[in-house]
Amino acid sequence: MRVLFTMNPAPGHLFSMVPLAWALHLRGDQVLVAVPQPLHQQARRAGLTAAVVGGDASFFELWPPGRDLGGNEELDLDVFVALAERTRDDIDALVRAWRPDLVITEPVEYSGPLAATRAGIPWVLQHWGLPVPPAEHERALHKVRHRLDALHDGVTVDPPALTIDTCPPSLGGVPGGTPMRYVPYNAACTIPDWLLRQPTRPRVCVSMGTVPIPEGVDGLTAAVHGLAGLDVEVVVSGAGVHNVADLPAGVQRIGWIPHNQLLPGCALFVHHGGSGSSMAALTAGRPQLLMPQMCDQFAIAERLSAAGAARSIPFPQRCAAAVRIEAGKLLGDDGYQIRAAELAAEIAAMPSPAAVAESLVLLR
Repeated sequence: MRVLFTMNPAPGHLFSMVPLAWALHLRGDQVLVAVPQPLHQQARRAGLTAAVVGGDASFFELWPPGRDLGGNEELDLDVFVALAERTRDDIDALVRAWRPDLVITEPVEYSGPLAATRAGIPWVLQHWGLPVPPAEHERALHKVRHRLDALHDGVTVDPPALTIDTCPPSLGGVPGGTPMRYVPYNAACTIPDWLLRQPTRPRVCVSMGTVPIPEGVDGLTAAVHGLAGLDVEVVVSGAGVHNVADLPAGVQRIGWIPHNQLLPGCALFVHHGGSGSSMAALTAGRPQLLMPQMCDQFAIAERLSAAGAARSIPFPQRCAAAVRIEAGKLLGDDGYQIRAAELAAEIAAMPSPAAVAESLVLLR
């Protein structure tokens, strides 16, 4: 079977789909990833073959002028539609030339489903982890409906043949979705010796994701200075880490270490509320302090806080003092750890990507 994956040019979007892509590859299927050039290096590092669509299209190039990247709690789909406008013709041509049996895409990639519908082949929607609440997604879709209609050019896009849901059941996933265990992937590294040693103090990881925006640097700065007042070992990873000046004593600025290797030894994960980071912490059974800054991160922070596995700091209130207070509450209350462990057990009980890959054969 030939399977084409389509996704937007951001590492977090790719990372969530790598385990299923590899499950299909190991099953003997041909897998091809269609992404703009900026994501090709990450695709190759993941061992996946890629095709260029949309040229050099990127989030930073196509983000609507005059709009801040961070701080907006409303879901904004304009940039995703702009990306689809750039990739549509290339993905359509790729589907005609390569003739896949199945297209697998993510929730805000709009060219893949359109090309699949035009070619008369089934497509599958894979969610990243914690889905955006349906009402919020519909409001955002309404604002870009005229552009999506123009993109579709009179074609009514078929509904997905299958929707894959990696959200733990108790957090409320996608109605009618096919469950699949979330398997963390965010590239590889050589494990440093210090990571293999038991920490003498509670270890806290701080990361603001893979998108290097100024708000992420601000969040990192607030987090490390806030944690400096607690008796913890702090490690800082992810985008923007080298832009943080005047690190407090004892804070370790590390290179790229996959969170599935780092988080099991941590007592707390402080991050931006991205879906990949949130799901990595849930899979490791670790409490989270969320500092959402853009897109669906606000909804994720609200959901995880309500579930008792996290606390969050509203965007306007991000500061060192708030981090110190909220982190202290999380580290001082075993209830957060217990709830996080329960959610990790839920994830472990879900069907593996390999099992879901086998079921996709029936869609041909």
